[in-house]
Amino acid sequence: PIVDDTNGAVIGAITILLRRDTIFHAIAEVTIGATGHAMLFSSDGVPVICPVLAPEEHTVKPELISALGRLKAGWATVADDSHGSRNALIGFAPVRFGESLAPGSLGGKQWITVVRQDPHETYAPLAELVAKVLLYGLLVLAVLWGTGVVVARRIARPIQLLHDGVREIGSGRLDRRLELKTGDEIEGLADAFNQMATNLQRSFAQIEQRVVDVHRLEEKYRDLIEHSPEMIYQLNRSGRFVHVNKTGLEKLKYTLDEMLSMRLWDLVPRGQEPLVLQYLERLVAQGRSSIETVFLAKDGHPIDVEIHATALIDQERGGLVHSRAFVRDVTERHRLEQQLQEYTTKLEQAVSERTRQLVASQARYKALFDLVADSVFMVDPSGMIVAVNKREEQALGYAEANVVGRSLLEVVLPAYHDALRGWLADIITGQRKVPTQEIMVRHADGLETPAETDLIRVGVADQLLVMVQLRDITDRKQLERQLQTYREELEQKVRERTREIEETKQYLENLLENANDVIYTLDTEQRFTYVNSKIEAWGYRKDDLLGRPYLALLSKRHRGRRLKSTLDIGAKQVYEVEVVTRTGEPRAVMVSVSPLHGVEGAILGVLGIARDMTETKKLEQQIRNSEKLASVGKLAAGVAHEINNPLGGILNCLYNLRKGTLSPSRQEEYRASMEDGVRRVQKIVRQLLDFSQQHEPEFALTDINHVVDRVLVLTTHLFAPNRIVLETVLGHGLPHVMVDRHMIEQVLMNLILNAVQAMKDGGMLTIRTSVVEGVCLIVVRDTGSGIPPAVLPRIFDPFFTTKSEGEGTGLGLSVSLGIVERHGGKILVDSEVGKGTTFTLCLPVSRERSLMERVS
Repeated sequence: PIVDDTNGAVIGAITILLRRDTIFHAIAEVTIGATGHAMLFSSDGVPVICPVLAPEEHTVKPELISALGRLKAGWATVADDSHGSRNALIGFAPVRFGESLAPGSLGGKQWITVVRQDPHETYAPLAELVAKVLLYGLLVLAVLWGTGVVVARRIARPIQLLHDGVREIGSGRLDRRLELKTGDEIEGLADAFNQMATNLQRSFAQIEQRVVDVHRLEEKYRDLIEHSPEMIYQLNRSGRFVHVNKTGLEKLKYTLDEMLSMRLWDLVPRGQEPLVLQYLERLVAQGRSSIETVFLAKDGHPIDVEIHATALIDQERGGLVHSRAFVRDVTERHRLEQQLQEYTTKLEQAVSERTRQLVASQARYKALFDLVADSVFMVDPSGMIVAVNKREEQALGYAEANVVGRSLLEVVLPAYHDALRGWLADIITGQRKVPTQEIMVRHADGLETPAETDLIRVGVADQLLVMVQLRDITDRKQLERQLQTYREELEQKVRERTREIEETKQYLENLLENANDVIYTLDTEQRFTYVNSKIEAWGYRKDDLLGRPYLALLSKRHRGRRLKSTLDIGAKQVYEVEVVTRTGEPRAVMVSVSPLHGVEGAILGVLGIARDMTETKKLEQQIRNSEKLASVGKLAAGVAHEINNPLGGILNCLYNLRKGTLSPSRQEEYRASMEDGVRRVQKIVRQLLDFSQQHEPEFALTDINHVVDRVLVLTTHLFAPNRIVLETVLGHGLPHVMVDRHMIEQVLMNLILNAVQAMKDGGMLTIRTSVVEGVCLIVVRDTGSGIPPAVLPRIFDPFFTTKSEGEGTGLGLSVSLGIVERHGGKILVDSEVGKGTTFTLCLPVSRERSLMERVS
């Protein structure tokens, strides 16, 4: 920091920039041996400079960070020195600067120099000394050991051989034999060990064979138990399951671990626990017991079971050691017993019922046979008619007495005789039914009738009959002919309708392609699915845009949020965007987008109509500029008067100063007065220039009260000559509004000038600002003549004016309304003839939110 010596205040700071390459060379020049080098770390363990590894290649462990965090010089042994070396010795010391640094220097951290060396190089001298000491000691020990070995070998060799052999035999090598020829007790002891090894080898072979046999039997019985068709379980003395075979687990749908945590009475329904406990008591008392009960599977399914159990009793203590039971699923048996009982009862009832039915069977059969809706002929395999129903006599006119005994071929036209014989042959050879066929039959009066026939095999006792059903299809044939006629007429109408649709489609395509606006459709991914030829005015080809994203045509400041809201809420929107042509030229475009709905109401995409408003906006800007210049013209005389007043005072002061008769204090007062006058003139001229200049539209957060003050600077001089009293009520703490300051100043200027012109005989002008429910309100109220009701609806029409020729263009309120609506707001008017007029500007505090509310 730079400190003022007079008052000790900080008036500045010196910033020191350290070149990394300079520090790098200074660090790199520090070397220790072959592998030692210096590094630069920050106090939080982040590598800054290292001549060997890049900073990101270091591995910094918490132990190293803790050592560096002490911010003191010293040495430490760390498990990892950040270069991969283990148990390395490092040295470190904080970097000392000549001047005290601000706390935020070097990222708020302190630099620490660290020196490290490969541990192998560091500990090499010590390792060399240790090696020499060990070498000399080993040499002395070797000499002593060699002398002792030579002396003891001859004495201890037989004992050592005996010891080694016995140890090998003890480790399991029973085929090992001791070969000692000492002629003393050691040789006898070796022979005894050899004999013992032989005996053990023979015994172990027999034991191993029996173990194998036992394992085989165990596997055999385990397999029998696990795969037994019956459930088998084992209980301990507390009634808890010790084992359950695979069949039991599958039937009960429990896992083995679940079963081992349960007791026998956990499987039975509620209320049967006492019966199970009594069964267990009988089992302990008698050694075996049986019971029939119900087990509940894991899914609640009941299983009827029959349990036969045997118990292993502790003979000394008299208690139950465990019990093993065979459980047979008797659900099916009980079901069959119950069914058998039901079948017996039903069979007895059926026999009596059948006896009764057989009595009425023949009459009922005959009645049903006669009531069949089709004509039915019962024929034998040769085609001879044996019976007909009443419907046949009504439909074809053949009486049963006259037709029985005659051939069915007499009823069928000759053209179908061969087919009928083939169908009868199919029935005789075993076919159950012949599919429905169409034939022609002859009525008893000789009339030929179309009919459908079905042949069905019927067995009556031991006789084979064929039931031939004939259905008159005369009406159906007639309907089919009518249907064919209707089908041909319908096809003709479809062709005509298709041609009309094609013509309409061509007409609509011509309308779309020749429209003056760009018309397009987008899918839900905001990609073009159609665009008309008007897009070529912007330099794009239709085929190049299909499938491309819509946002590719917009400038970067438009990200498609409005379009996404249309897809989300399904509401039509009209808004302005900026399109970039193929040559990079920005174009102002007014877009109207509407959702496209599918059959079920789902949004499939959007339909957009884009109108190029570039030239229109230029014309609007020219109109605004002309109206602004007209306002400046109205202000010119008053502004000139406002400037002349301070200029006159300045000239008077200069005159008195030149006379040289003023005292020093009086001269100072004159100079101050002259300076105030110049500043007043400067402020008026600057405000007038800023108001009259053209500005590109620029929306920014703006203090509305500040905008009102700027406009009043240019219009205050109009109030006193016209006997107008100004009252300003500006709200405090109002939020800033997203507006174009110059445009809103132009609107306020127009409203104030109109108010002044409306109060020719004087009055009061009130300007009030406030925020109500997210809307900024600017109220301009005058006490002038007011606006007649007949004129009020037209005051915003372009070029409409009630003033005399030369007093106005008729564009002021029209331009003002356009500016306010462009800001997403509106202008409210309340006027009463003879009392005055109130204009209220409504501007949304949040412009985006206001536009969304207007859409919805």
